[in-house]
Amino acid sequence: MKRYLSDWQAITACEAKRDSEIEALRQQISEVESRTAREISRHRADQAEAAAVIRDHGQTDDDVAELLEISTKQARQLITTARAHRGTPSLGASPTSTATPTEHPERPRHVPADPSRQQRPQQVSDPAATVEGRTPVQPAQTGEDQT
Repeated sequence: MKRYLSDWQAITACEAKRDSEIEALRQQISEVESRTAREISRHRADQAEAAAVIRDHGQTDDDVAELLEISTKQARQLITTARAHRGTPSLGASPTSTATPTEHPERPRHVPADPSRQQRPQQVSDPAATVEGRTPVQPAQTGEDQT
């Protein structure tokens, strides 16, 4: 009987420790998710600002879309988001749209004829580089096809 009760107490202690560790891990996961969401939000705002800077340098919405290899709709959404964040009026763009290209993926405007040569759309890390004609920096491929 003693052996049985001793093992029962050991099992209860193991379960309590397991539950405590799981709760700590869930808290860590929640913190990682929150931190990542904040970082992504900052990067999306930066992307929107980069698109708006390109637009402010005299490019049309279509030019911005072509440079960033996104749809004109996505370019307008980015520009609208940046202008709303700046607090300036947005001419010719939807005032209510704040969607980002990653929320509504669309096919790139320029698809190579050879599918084996397809690339992910380029992310502009330096808007001045694109405006001045230099090639923007492209992130490393992750193996996922996000086109």
